[in-house]
Amino acid sequence: MNELVFKTTALSTAEPYTTSDIIAEYSNNEHKSIRKLIETHKTEIERLGVLEFEIAKPPKSSKGGRPRKIYHLNEKQATFLITLLKNTLNVVAFKFELTKQFYSVREELKQRHSLRLEDKSKRKTLTDAIKEWSLKDKYPHPYSMLTNLLCKTATGLTCKQLKERYGVDASITELMTVEELGNYQQAENKVIAMLSLNADYQQIKALLSGGTLQVAI
Repeated sequence: MNELVFKTTALSTAEPYTTSDIIAEYSNNEHKSIRKLIETHKTEIERLGVLEFEIAKPPKSSKGGRPRKIYHLNEKQATFLITLLKNTLNVVAFKFELTKQFYSVREELKQRHSLRLEDKSKRKTLTDAIKEWSLKDKYPHPYSMLTNLLCKTATGLTCKQLKERYGVDASITELMTVEELGNYQQAENKVIAMLSLNADYQQIKALLSGGTLQVAI
């Protein structure tokens, strides 16, 4: 089944949600019927969280058509709503997959949050390592230079490109996937070790690219 659950933002603090048109499509109902059901039980649904919505314009390829109001429902709201639907085979299969996807997204966000908290504790270590790095005066902006290198190693993108990918000006570790965060932290540990050996930037870059480190001790 296709993607049923989305995130409110690209950050690790995002909330998972699904939409009224997703519920309509996969429960084999018309969207106006699902929207009417939401509006009929709006009081109960709003007790489970703020009821968000978007106004979706007709696709450019379509001829005419009016903008549609599409509701965004958090996990509790969606769970309540689908209990109001008749348990056809389609609805049962949809409920099962929706539950799986909500769980999967929540777990991914939880892992990202945990890894980011772990990285925050290492930020001071990296900062201290850079402060003590005897070659730091050789480079105009050593911290941003090394952070950019770490970002490129972990994601394949510079810090600027990573932020542009999501259109959000936030800490780069907030925007990384669980896998990217793991790669970032591994690379960060290597950089801290290399700084203690007074490796220069090119040596650090070479090692992160899979080379070997040769420094005079």
